[in-house]
Amino acid sequence: MPNIAVVLKEEIRRLARREIKAALVGLRKDNARLKRTAAEHKRRIAELEKARGRLRAGATPLEAQAATAAPDEQDKARVTGGMIRRLRERLAISQADLAKLIGVSAQSVYQWEKKAGRLTLRGNTKDSIVQVRKLGKREVKRRLEESAGSADPARKPRKRKASEKKAAAKPRKRTRKKSSSK
Repeated sequence: MPNIAVVLKEEIRRLARREIKAALVGLRKDNARLKRTAAEHKRRIAELEKARGRLRAGATPLEAQAATAAPDEQDKARVTGGMIRRLRERLAISQADLAKLIGVSAQSVYQWEKKAGRLTLRGNTKDSIVQVRKLGKREVKRRLEESAGSADPARKPRKRKASEKKAAAKPRKRTRKKSSSK
């Protein structure tokens, strides 16, 4: 026969664990929520510091105008090659123009459009795409005109090679093939 004191101790221990567990459920949920909030604040601070750095470094007007998307919105965005192509067609712009708006090369846009399935993009690129998706044709046209008007004046035009200069300076001679008939 079991000792009544041992049975009583085990029952008290079991009930105490149950009460503690019930009290800790709410604390665990609060702790998890606070950790998520802290992580979200850290991401937002990092984004703001990057934006401040770009503005201080003299970012282009398009980058300065583009507001960053909410982290949730950026995470939920499913960017595919087909979506990029449809976006470009909806806005009636070329791959090069879309590349200017996003801040990438035209070759990148071309590669994205060819790729099947979901695209793996860096945070700021994905953020730019999410922002461009929200724009209408008029706003896109205005931003492209602004970027064209504020082209980098420090950028020099490409110099021609010596062979290109000679070819441009010399008029081409047309030669006729001689027929070899006997």
